[in-house]
Amino acid sequence: MDNPKRILVVQLKRAGDVIVTTPIVSALRRALPEASIDFLVDKPFAPLLELNPDLHQVQIYDRNALWKTWNLLRQASYDWVLDFQSSPRSIVAGLWSGARVRAGYRVSFWGKFFTHSIKRPGNKLSVTEGKMTLVRALVPKVSSPGERRIYLKVSEREWAVKQMDEGRGVKGAVGLIPTHRRSSRRWPAASFVKLARLLLSQGHPVWLFWGPGEKDYVTAIQRQVPESRMIPETSLRQMAALLEQCKMVITNDNGPMHTAVAVNTPTLTVYGPTDPLSWNPGGPRHRAVQASDLSCLGCNLNECPFGHECMAWVSPERMFELAMEMLRIPAGVER
Repeated sequence: MDNPKRILVVQLKRAGDVIVTTPIVSALRRALPEASIDFLVDKPFAPLLELNPDLHQVQIYDRNALWKTWNLLRQASYDWVLDFQSSPRSIVAGLWSGARVRAGYRVSFWGKFFTHSIKRPGNKLSVTEGKMTLVRALVPKVSSPGERRIYLKVSEREWAVKQMDEGRGVKGAVGLIPTHRRSSRRWPAASFVKLARLLLSQGHPVWLFWGPGEKDYVTAIQRQVPESRMIPETSLRQMAALLEQCKMVITNDNGPMHTAVAVNTPTLTVYGPTDPLSWNPGGPRHRAVQASDLSCLGCNLNECPFGHECMAWVSPERMFELAMEMLRIPAGVER
């Protein structure tokens, strides 16, 4: 297969999925250094890709201007499209681009419009390694993926430092991210409350992170732990800059967790319905915690039909003990 001059990587949503696709871009860049690589993404998540040195351009999938989106893709004259989304709208976008090679996963009906397709990887691989199987279908000798990365501006870092300075001189707080858009994937709020109190008792300042639609939920936690501090309303990139300032982050399996990883902040993540093998980066700087002796672990359900034992059985004391271990790991230790 001839080397392409222009490649379009497609991962339209969500924040975590976009972030775990950034190592794929770096692997493609190393394998095909002469190619120009663009990334097609939904508008809300495009800021996560700003300043990425492996990308030539970020193409916006604008639901309110589809003809404009499709025409820009056609004008770009892509040779290859790697569609990690493999949804009807991403497949149509790839078709409209006119690319001679359109690779994606085998999905019902729409999958027949790919020129190259593979079975979607199972849960025995990490999400990033699963995406690499699609790359290797086109570039067999591609190297291992790089790291998840968000590239921040100096001004964004300065803003985050200022926010931390305004928090009563606090620097290097522990970030807690108690939210998830799916209730089944939230560690109980009461557990975050107890954990925050334990951290504060040992002199570790606590920041509570929240995003759109989550302020009331996190405010209820902060009211029970008034010594903690809620972050201000932020953009995605401002949140990334604040996460970078944290000593570590304790979180559910959510988009901000991946954001923290991408700015090289250690993470301790509670898993229940989702599989840490798939989503957690691993290593001493990114640890996963999951209940044991439950047959339903990794069910991927959005609503728990039982008593949410997979999350409720993870105690604040266990999380606190692991957090203390991680806070003793020197900053220079590799993942």
